[in-house]
Amino acid sequence: MTRLFWIPLFLVLASGLATAGSDAPTERDLHTSECVAALDARSEELARQAKAGQSDLRPLLVSTLEAGAAFIGQAYMRGERDEARSQSQLAEAQQAQKKLAAADLATRQSACAQEGARLLSQTDAIGRFVISRLVQRRLQKLLDD
Repeated sequence: MTRLFWIPLFLVLASGLATAGSDAPTERDLHTSECVAALDARSEELARQAKAGQSDLRPLLVSTLEAGAAFIGQAYMRGERDEARSQSQLAEAQQAQKKLAAADLATRQSACAQEGARLLSQTDAIGRFVISRLVQRRLQKLLDD
């Protein structure tokens, strides 16, 4: 499910451009992967709860999806265009995240949501439009399954 959302986002953003950067991920790349993984896990849990009848969680779900997409948009603006590399880093972050205690994961999710909201607030109108469209597609997939 995660891959189905992030792949189109990277394809839209990358537009076939070559990657700019070295093979080794930077600290910022790793942080981005950790936040995207944490926010994706939170999104899936919020969607599960919303589908179970807690429709008041939908705005939180939308803002969580937006925050994750903002991290990806920022990575694109930094020159990250290698979708396979990004997917690999995300998969590694998801595996590492499984080892976190629930309280540590919740702390990470909260911090990443705040940072993602800040990144979103710094995004231009075109970036916000792209993020909005992708969030709506992801939201529909999460809630219609």
